[in-house]
Amino acid sequence: MSQTYVKDNGYFYRLKANFEIKEAGEQLTFDYVVACNLRITRSRSAGSSEDSSIHPRAMVMATRDGHAVMIRTLHLCSGSTTENGMVPPDVLPLAVWFDDVGDLSAGVGYLSEDAYDNPLSRLKFLGARIEKATREDWETWREKSATQYVQRGVLPGPWGYDFPNQAPPELGQYISSCWTYVRLKLPKELRVKLRELWPQDRPRYWTMPKETERSTLGEIVWTYSRKRSSSGDVHSGQPLRSGQIVQIPPHVPSSWPSEMYPLMWRGLTSVFPMRKSALGNNSDFILNLEYRDGATNGFGACQDARADLEYRIPASSAAPVFEVDGMVVKQLDRKIPVLSIPQYVAERDEAVFFWSWQNF
Repeated sequence: MSQTYVKDNGYFYRLKANFEIKEAGEQLTFDYVVACNLRITRSRSAGSSEDSSIHPRAMVMATRDGHAVMIRTLHLCSGSTTENGMVPPDVLPLAVWFDDVGDLSAGVGYLSEDAYDNPLSRLKFLGARIEKATREDWETWREKSATQYVQRGVLPGPWGYDFPNQAPPELGQYISSCWTYVRLKLPKELRVKLRELWPQDRPRYWTMPKETERSTLGEIVWTYSRKRSSSGDVHSGQPLRSGQIVQIPPHVPSSWPSEMYPLMWRGLTSVFPMRKSALGNNSDFILNLEYRDGATNGFGACQDARADLEYRIPASSAAPVFEVDGMVVKQLDRKIPVLSIPQYVAERDEAVFFWSWQNF
């Protein structure tokens, strides 16, 4: 793979973020320059190419013990920096932990401050900031990174990764999305409405038929979520307890985090510890929400799920199902299992989960 770029009217900024590996005490410092509106062309032997309007979209670092951490670039191409006050001081980029630098196809996403406070956390977040940069800074960073780069495992190279929309098969080795269910614990007045829908056998986890899901459980979620709960975005990063987002100061609190739990696609059987299963024609199509009575709060399951999102599954597989902690909640449509995943799942008459994801 070769890389070229065409000089045009680009905008540049520097992203700095610091983490600490809790058990090892090792510190990881991300410090790289992002280029906006600067065409980055990747030429491959097949003659195809992808162009990126922001580069890199993610950076990955290996740890001393053979793990890896990835962060998603904040998309701030309009002049927002920490210094001018438009980026809040507690800004939180999306980070992903990989148990093995040799396998970046599945990792654990740190989606809120709750993740770092969670006893299951491997990381400590030490802060991040955005600084203005120049084309010369960008070229200096690229030259320095290329000189110092040491290939370990399947690291994507010295200049990060761009997640092209039309990726060749070999790029399936990298994650592409982080999947979660957001849990909303309901106030008393909404629990009454949820109780009216609760099936008579009183299951712990349940949902509604696809055709009435939005008008029943979805209506309850919409009523609650007007309080501006958030699961994060590529501009402001992950939701903050302070309620701040990237905007012109003062930062009026406007968007707060909710509980978030990992949704695992077929092929990933656990995120704590990370366990994967081989996919074949006889593989069961099981999608599982790993809730563990709230023990996994703040995390998401990050995977390259493109092969697992196929509409059709082999006839030899068992009936596809959606589960919460191994408890079957819904049988999925065999012909289109992905499209029949529940958007909303209730827990008794207490709370509602709704499906959410973030792309890279």
